[in-house]
Amino acid sequence: MNPRSIRFQSATIVIAMLFVGSGCSSGSNSSAEDALRAELAETKAQLDQAQQVIATLQAGDDAETTEDDAPSDEDENDLEEEPEDENTEEQSDEALETLLTGTYTWLEQSDTVTDLQEALGIEADGWYGNDTRDAHIAALEERELAIDTVPEKPCPAQSSLEEAVGSVTSNGDPILIDIDGDGTMDEAAVVTIEDAVYITVATSFNGSTVWVEATGVEAASEATYVPQFGTDINEDGFHELWVKTIPVSEPTGEARSHYVYVLIDCALQVVADSGGSPYPLPRGEMFETGGLLYIDCVTLDEEPIMVYHEDYPIGEPEDGDYIWAYVPTPLRLVGTTLEVVNTNEIKRDIAPAPDPLPSDDCPKWS
Repeated sequence: MNPRSIRFQSATIVIAMLFVGSGCSSGSNSSAEDALRAELAETKAQLDQAQQVIATLQAGDDAETTEDDAPSDEDENDLEEEPEDENTEEQSDEALETLLTGTYTWLEQSDTVTDLQEALGIEADGWYGNDTRDAHIAALEERELAIDTVPEKPCPAQSSLEEAVGSVTSNGDPILIDIDGDGTMDEAAVVTIEDAVYITVATSFNGSTVWVEATGVEAASEATYVPQFGTDINEDGFHELWVKTIPVSEPTGEARSHYVYVLIDCALQVVADSGGSPYPLPRGEMFETGGLLYIDCVTLDEEPIMVYHEDYPIGEPEDGDYIWAYVPTPLRLVGTTLEVVNTNEIKRDIAPAPDPLPSDDCPKWS
């Protein structure tokens, strides 16, 4: 029992005894009024003293109770160190397993893929490509889960250029374009093997390098081949690669021919005309006439197309300004073919030269 409680009970007993004692004295000395009054006064003083003791003891008990009720540092630590709810851990494992065993498609872009990538601890760009696939398989195998729902790479790896042709003589500087349409930039470069020229692209979508022999009549000793930039003429997410050829025999400043390459059906292919021949697209200023050759991306009846311009000055200048002939050719890119678009909205015209002169305005990546 609490010591203060014992003292409190003892004081209560003393008070009771005082009352009893007072009653007995009163009965035995009732004839002596003065003596009784004196005794009552003494009893009252003792009662006041006892009540004071009780009040002091009660105050001490209240304080002790407050201290006992307050949580100690050890109690707080015990609360903080309570183990996590096992149900929460089980729910987290179930959510992860649901992501891992879900069904995905190659080059899928979705919030679910982002959640999967975050769970795998890799860059969360939302695209299901080569890096995501590798991390996904590793996580499934670690948990001994089936990998049959993992999407297959759409293209088998092409034989390496050195295995198919021979040792590389030289490599050109690469440029970056997204030729495989997976949201990650790919390295496009020119490679020579002896006097032959090849276009190579290290793709990210299946981790392999694709290649094709460069289009053009000139060998490596007769011309320089430069991967210049990428476009997305038909706005399908797959960039087209423009490769410029610079013949050694042509004068400086002449417009340069370009051939366009696309990745279709797992192969790097050159863009052709409707007859199947590679489509040359010279660009720049025509050295002899001062004309301009350039490309312009527009939307025609909600369809994205490319307009190839051959604009040049004609006749004698009037007041210092030439009259210009505008010769636009609207082209639609379908697969590996540039088709001429028949339309009356884009017409040939003769008019004063604009100021400033027009130039390429298709979006470019390089």
